[in-house]
Amino acid sequence: MCVAMGARGVASTCERVSRVDARFWTSRCSRELYQHNKVWSSLALPGNPSPPKMVAHVFPPPSPTVLAVKGSAADKGLWFPVRRVYCVGRNYHDHAVEMGGNPEREPPFFFHKPTDAAVDVSCEGSVLPFPTRTEDLHFEAELVVAIGKAGDNVLTADAPGHVWGYGVGVDLTRRDLQNQAKSMKRPWCTSKGFDASGPVGALVPASDFDPTGKTITLKVNGERRQHSTLDKMIWSCSEIVSHLSSFYRLEPGDIIFTGTPAGVNSLRPGDMVEAMVDGLPPCAFRVSEPLSPLKRPRAER
Repeated sequence: MCVAMGARGVASTCERVSRVDARFWTSRCSRELYQHNKVWSSLALPGNPSPPKMVAHVFPPPSPTVLAVKGSAADKGLWFPVRRVYCVGRNYHDHAVEMGGNPEREPPFFFHKPTDAAVDVSCEGSVLPFPTRTEDLHFEAELVVAIGKAGDNVLTADAPGHVWGYGVGVDLTRRDLQNQAKSMKRPWCTSKGFDASGPVGALVPASDFDPTGKTITLKVNGERRQHSTLDKMIWSCSEIVSHLSSFYRLEPGDIIFTGTPAGVNSLRPGDMVEAMVDGLPPCAFRVSEPLSPLKRPRAER
């Protein structure tokens, strides 16, 4: 853990700073450590000591989460590394109404998915398992914004300069668990942040895509279930980036699911899902049967 690493691996560095500075640094070190590359992030605050460039792990770190890209970056064999996954709730008027909200009075609100919930489905034949602990898995087609430049308190007018590109994603949701969490005024973690809950198609650089006037559609087994235009978002992509950056410092690798239009509904094993936005590669996958349960005691319901 962070404090343990501060006490052992970086003791010599901490000794050179005040006790207050050392305590502050050791509480931040795991968040400052850039995911799996053994280097520290660019977020540096005045007065903070310089952390070590290399660290040792107690076990091999997991593989980084990456998404496929199209264009010149793909030609060079490059991928988009995911740092954080943000999501916007109820950002289309008609979807907010169908979910029982009042979009005229609600500012944008955000929730998270774990980084590794983002799954690349750019390859033909991608398959995602039906998740456990739900009888009501829902699809939500969304435009995904990929951040390429760091910033906090970003002005709306400056937001496009922080966007690396765009893609199409599906926010998979355990709707029964979400409804239960809502009724009990509890967080949505288990309903929104489960394994493989954020499939995303290949990303396209911002220079090659303009969201203005584009349509968004989702089909299940070839039947259209969702259809709208991106200009019906209550908060535009630039406004979302600006508003989100007032809560969190955005960094390269962050992706933002920007909300879904009306028409969300259930999926079953065997369903073929295809989410599309004009001008972007699709987010397409088949839902398979649930994976075999791990050999461990089942949690009490």
